[in-house]
Formats: sequence, C-alpha cells, structure tokens
Amino acid sequence: MSAGAIEAIKGAILLERRGWAFYSKVATTTKSESVREVFSSMAEEEKRHEEALSLHYSSLVRDGSLAAVTTLGQASDISGEILSRKVISEIDAAGYEAAAISAAMAMEASAEKYYRERASEAGSGIEGDLFNWLADWEHGHLEMLAQMDRALMEKIWFENSFWPVI
Repeated sequence: MSAGAIEAIKGAILLERRGWAFYSKVATTTKSESVREVFSSMAEEEKRHEEALSLHYSSLVRDGSLAAVTTLGQASDISGEILSRKVISEIDAAGYEAAAISAAMAMEASAEKYYRERASEAGSGIEGDLFNWLADWEHGHLEMLAQMDRALMEKIWFENSFWPVI
C-alpha cells in the first residue's frame, strides 16, 4: 500500500471522529428523548466506523495491506425510529435540532464525497471496497437525514399555512 492509502485512512478516521463528536454533542444537548436516541445511534455508528478504520490502519502499517472488508459489519436500521411522528413532533422545525440535522446532512455529504473519491483513486481491491462501503454507509445516513428534513419542512409549512392562494 502506498503512503497515499495511509493518508486516506487517516483522513477517514478524522472524519468519523468529527462525526462522533458532533452526534454525541447533539445527543447530550437536546431536550427530546426521541431525538437523543436518534443522534446517539448515529454517534455509535460513527464510532464503529472509526474502530473499523483503525483496525485497517493498523493492518496497513503492520502488514502493508488492509484487512478484508467483510470484517466491517452492517449499518443498523434506525430509519423507522427517525421517521416516527414522535421524533418529528418533538423537533422545532426552526430550532436547534433542525439546525443539527441540516449540519449533519452537510457533514454526511462531505464524508460520502471523500470516500467516493478515495474509492475511485484506489480502484478495485480491498482499499476500493473499504471506501465504497463507507461511502454507501454515509449515503444511507444522508438519505435518512434528508427524509427527516423533508418531514420538518412539511411540518413548518403546515403549521404556518404556507399554501398558495388559488
């Protein structure tokens, strides 16, 4: 593996650490129990990504190659929880949690882009598979957050009667 692969893994670990810190902070500062559960789940996933990447980094430095991607695991499904009426009803569409969702969307989009670029540079093989796996996982987070954001937009439109006059 090249020095570029090592730097790519280091960058990925940093992205996951930042994601964990952000989601953990939102989870500890929100007043909504449902929102806390959602962001805590996302923080745990970011931590698992970091742990997986750390194992791959160690393998890369120690052995000169990455471990098999099959050791990475699967994303947990929290989409049903996230889209529940209770969660949406507990979020003020113009408040802290909604702003956190918007910031998280930008963070997840940036992470997905980073991973797609690293996968493209790596090509086929374990390194490419690793970054594609991470990109797919981050894309799932982004989709989930986008669904929440759309639901919040509908909520604010409904609550404020933002309907066209016919």
